[in-house]
Amino acid sequence: MPDQSPVPGTADTRAVPPVATAPGPAASLSPWARLGLWAFVALIVAITVTALVTDVRRVGGLLGAISPAWAGAILAAVGFNYLLRFLKWEFFLRRLGLVIGLRDSLWIFFSAFTMVLSPGKLGELMKSVLLRNRYGIPVARSAPIVLAERLTDLLGLVILGLAGSSRFAVGTGGLVVLGGGLVVLVLLVSRPAFWGFLDRSVVGRFPRLAPLRRSFQTLQESSRHLLSLPSLALTVPLSAVSWAGEGVALFFIFRALGVDRPELLGIAVFSHAVSSVLGALSFLPGGLGVTEGALGGLFLYVGIAREQAVSATLLIRAVTLWFAVALGTAVWLNGRRPDETLERQEPPAPVG
Repeated sequence: MPDQSPVPGTADTRAVPPVATAPGPAASLSPWARLGLWAFVALIVAITVTALVTDVRRVGGLLGAISPAWAGAILAAVGFNYLLRFLKWEFFLRRLGLVIGLRDSLWIFFSAFTMVLSPGKLGELMKSVLLRNRYGIPVARSAPIVLAERLTDLLGLVILGLAGSSRFAVGTGGLVVLGGGLVVLVLLVSRPAFWGFLDRSVVGRFPRLAPLRRSFQTLQESSRHLLSLPSLALTVPLSAVSWAGEGVALFFIFRALGVDRPELLGIAVFSHAVSSVLGALSFLPGGLGVTEGALGGLFLYVGIAREQAVSATLLIRAVTLWFAVALGTAVWLNGRRPDETLERQEPPAPVG
């Protein structure tokens, strides 16, 4: 296993309280930035409520047909996915020398599920905001973790898709191209030349953005450690196994609906992986419409009856997408402090 000790030049927050800073203009968001933040949050809430209301009636009847034993197995498979993704989150934190309490780490990780319907899951940058508010960790230092999570997730899903594409004779070329593109992107983001180009293109042309230069340097350093070969050698296979867990959940859903056919497990894992990739690439909130369409189409392609295909599609989205939103909301509300918001907070005074 790659070394998980703090990287050179970074601080270990294990015994270091948040550092107090003098009040100033940077201590809070500008009115326009605050308006933009809450407009984004309101958009996600509106999308979530609208989509949930649309699905809840159709899903309600289907859930009643699932026995408690199958329901437990389905949620256990989804929970397996969450567990491995949390371990990856912890690994990335330690790669940057950011060791926080387990309770806070769990709270931050699951709270980000409230933003699962944000386009491309960009709302998961909420993790960086919460780390800044509670520990004074600059957003630029931790934001690459969210990027690394998304890249390794996609690479893991591509691996699962390729494992099944040759057997089911669909999607191989597209998955190969996507995988190659992701590898190129990883190589770019982990190279100083990429960040140097951004620095020249942005700061060089717009002197007023000079304060971003330090952020670019921080982003570069964090990305280099998170996307190094030893790190990827662990996190990409971990991602593949974790997302296979939700494929297994889909398999359990089929069995609960009475579907029994050869290679059903392979069909479930492959279909879930490919539809997840397409949903992510669509950049639509939660991949809504695209993921469901891809799932249903793949199910019909391999010969699953239309009624069972529609039922399985609705149920897997209920226990992954909607369950994640409900879980994230519950965790965030339960763990947040009375005065805690998504806006920038004044760091607490040093202890002692």
